[in-house]
Amino acid sequence: MRTSFLILSLIIAILAVIFALSNPGYVTLRFGPYKTEQSTALVVLVSFALGVLVGILVTIPGRIKRAREIRQLRKQLTTGSEAASSSGLGSMTENPYG
Repeated sequence: MRTSFLILSLIIAILAVIFALSNPGYVTLRFGPYKTEQSTALVVLVSFALGVLVGILVTIPGRIKRAREIRQLRKQLTTGSEAASSSGLGSMTENPYG
């Protein structure tokens, strides 16, 4: 899964670079009272990079939440295992009816 995601990301990045370099013209950017002319390649690549950055920032809260849940579940698992071994329950695979 990770490898296919990495390959897909690399293909998209290469296509963005090819698209940017195929459009060597200039474009006028306006933001409020500011106005500048930049190459289309620069605008496309900066926009792509900003999109990637925003995508990463959006996923951070979910990653933090999952990491916290995993940490809590591991703690519960270790305390449960310690309680089971100290109470003399033994192996969980034993058949109590047999």
